[in-house]
Amino acid sequence: SYLVNYGYVPPDSLQSGRANAELHSWSKALAEMQKFHGLPQTGEFDDATIEIMKKPRCANPDKVSVKTNLKRKKRYVTVGSPWQKQLITYSYLNNLICKKKKKAICCLFVNYGIFLFKMLTINNFTPKLGKKLTHEAIDNAFKVWSSFVPLQFDKVDASQNPDIVTFFAEGFHNDNTNFDGVGGYLAHAFYPGSGIGGDTHFDGAEPWTLHQGPNKGNDLFLVAVHELGHALGLQHSPDVKAIMAPVYKYHDTKNFVLPQDDILGIQSLYGNTKPPRRPAATQPTISSIPEPSPPKLCELSNYDAISFLRKELYIFKGKYMWRRKRGKTSFSGPLMISSFWPQLKNGVDAVYENPTSNKIVFFKDHLFWEFRGTELLPQSPRHVRHIGMQNGKVDAAVWWQRNGKTYFFKGNCGYYWRYGVGRVEEDYPRSISVWNGAPANVDAAFSGVDGSHNFTYFVKGNKYWVFNNWEIKTVKTSLSFVDDWLKC
Repeated sequence: SYLVNYGYVPPDSLQSGRANAELHSWSKALAEMQKFHGLPQTGEFDDATIEIMKKPRCANPDKVSVKTNLKRKKRYVTVGSPWQKQLITYSYLNNLICKKKKKAICCLFVNYGIFLFKMLTINNFTPKLGKKLTHEAIDNAFKVWSSFVPLQFDKVDASQNPDIVTFFAEGFHNDNTNFDGVGGYLAHAFYPGSGIGGDTHFDGAEPWTLHQGPNKGNDLFLVAVHELGHALGLQHSPDVKAIMAPVYKYHDTKNFVLPQDDILGIQSLYGNTKPPRRPAATQPTISSIPEPSPPKLCELSNYDAISFLRKELYIFKGKYMWRRKRGKTSFSGPLMISSFWPQLKNGVDAVYENPTSNKIVFFKDHLFWEFRGTELLPQSPRHVRHIGMQNGKVDAAVWWQRNGKTYFFKGNCGYYWRYGVGRVEEDYPRSISVWNGAPANVDAAFSGVDGSHNFTYFVKGNKYWVFNNWEIKTVKTSLSFVDDWLKC
């Protein structure tokens, strides 16, 4: 059930008669789960895997499939879609019309326009900490995220229809995931949207603590930071050091620092906070340091990215690029990359063009930008997790005409990913050795010479390899890129 609950296999896999027929798929799903949690990918229920499964964690799934996306409640709608405003309101649920009945509370839900009588236990704080400390922990969790993105969180009364509602509950609480008592599910949150979107629920049965260290219970502040990440649009991260990792892990709360992976993720959705204004200098005290001279194309020993864009060859290095128009033999440049694409002031790691969608996609560190020509498309930049890749920069990318797929290359050991409809496909990454003679640790890859996609070119240093797309093999190796392409 763990693999089903957290999105690694579809719910109907548990139906009678299907489980035995899909043992291979279950082993594959288990290996995927192990990979996500940083474990050896044995595909077996070994001790390390069982230990991870026993740990308390977030109830949100690690993977959200398209099938689940369409059929489940708001928590499973399109992941990563941010709030479309900068002022977000939140409240602690206190507008229930309630009557005490024994140890439970009989509540009439009016907040969502739903009239439901049910034996529920709902609180706007945990008695284990008290109201003051509970609200302090969650208020501070909001401040963690607002310090890195241009969002403002205002606490309002629940009667003012807040964007995000938080509460503590036990067992059934009128959504798709019942809480399970001590251990197991700690909390869950709904992704941004109207109605229940953004709402954040905590299991009231858990041993909640605050600033008491790793052995006293589950720190409410840390869990709140994680859940509010979901409420702002972040998925679970495969980076075990990230606050958005699915399994609860203690961090120093008194000197809490949001991990870099989480910062990159949230800024890919909302952008960076505006830097503080510096006071105007009345008199310069030292001479300004001149900008270094632009590099000379023929003297470069390697390249950041190379691609045919609009049937013109572009070479990228640092903040600069060179451009060879169709039918020409010489390059113009160097030009500032930002003169064409203002958002790319710090250079690029990889780039490709998809002629089918008419998109140009740039990668830098953990982020990617989508353009149509020089027009930035909505929601850019985004974290590479949005296309199903783990953290880390992309070394090279190339669109392949034969199957309409995009291939990403990265890593010293030489791995590649295949990108299909919206996400990296299953069974990837694979070894670059599949590309029959292509080098590992490539700097760039491109196709589409003069509009033809018969060959893929891999560049490493100032050498290049030629891969025949129809014979599926490398036909030329370690040629001089300087001599053959730059004509230096």
